[in-house]
Amino acid sequence: MICILALVVFGILGIFSATHRKLALEAFECVFKKIRLQPCDSGLDKRLKSQITGKLMRKHPKMARFGYRHFEAVSLILTIIMIVSFVYSGLGIYNFVAYGNCNGESSQEACVYEGLGNAFKIDVDCESPLCQNEYCTCKEGSGCQEKEGDICKENCYGSVIK
Repeated sequence: MICILALVVFGILGIFSATHRKLALEAFECVFKKIRLQPCDSGLDKRLKSQITGKLMRKHPKMARFGYRHFEAVSLILTIIMIVSFVYSGLGIYNFVAYGNCNGESSQEACVYEGLGNAFKIDVDCESPLCQNEYCTCKEGSGCQEKEGDICKENCYGSVIK
């Protein structure tokens, strides 16, 4: 499991540093082998385990002992937390794009993406279920009427597109 964490972390760090690119490639090879149910023979997991435990041992020896003994379980927990946070972040972004807030269709709670403003505009028909939140001006007779061959479209933030 440490290989998955290493792949994400070193993949991002590898964008900025050439030394981390080798570790990212090694982590990718390890993850690919684990997917094929083969053992990771690069030694990346053992090397990371010893480096992390060695740095931790200087200041917190009891914690380092626990971390060394239960390294796989700790890395599994961290991997699960990372995946869950990716899922919830994606769900929040989807809700923001679709409904204008992070928490769903009819939520009034605060949203961390509100600073983006109108960065995400979605063009929908006036009768669309996406046009049912507080930003939509279609629902209260805004002059949006169907004409022959010409459907007035509005996005959920109120700007008219013809």
